Amino acid sequence: MSLVKEILRLTARHHPLGYKQLYEYLYGKNGRLTKNSLSSTLSRLRSNGIISREGQKWVITPEGEELLHSSARDRSIPHFSLNYTKSKKPRMRKVIVVFDIPEKKRRYRDWLRSELVSFDFDLIQKSVWFGPSLPPEFIEYLDKEGLLKYVRFFRAEEKDLI
Repeated sequence: MSLVKEILRLTARHHPLGYKQLYEYLYGKNGRLTKNSLSSTLSRLRSNGIISREGQKWVITPEGEELLHSSARDRSIPHFSLNYTKSKKPRMRKVIVVFDIPEKKRRYRDWLRSELVSFDFDLIQKSVWFGPSLPPEFIEYLDKEGLLKYVRFFRAEEKDLI
């Protein structure tokens, strides 16, 4: 997935993000990402009216949302509902997701990382994430695509983490 699409998905689905947060999320996906490439991409998106700044945070504009949704319709991998992640009340974090998706399925591995970010999961280490429960249709999609054999789910409360 391109850097532009990842920036749009993160700012649209997660919440407005600062530069440092964007870099950390994106660097975890692509160890080759440099701060210069992120800065120039953000600058280009801003000058094209795709994203804007609110204080120190980056947010997607209506034009960016339109671009994101038009590109999402063109993909074969689904983009799960924005309504699920933008609820008003905070959701309890109680799921650890661990995965080891093979290199030949890299596209799905990258997609899974961006979906977990959009579901408000935090990266614990490269393929270990902690966050709220996942929607049933998301798990069904993983099963349908044969990815469940590479993914493990564990229940834990934040107080259980050391």
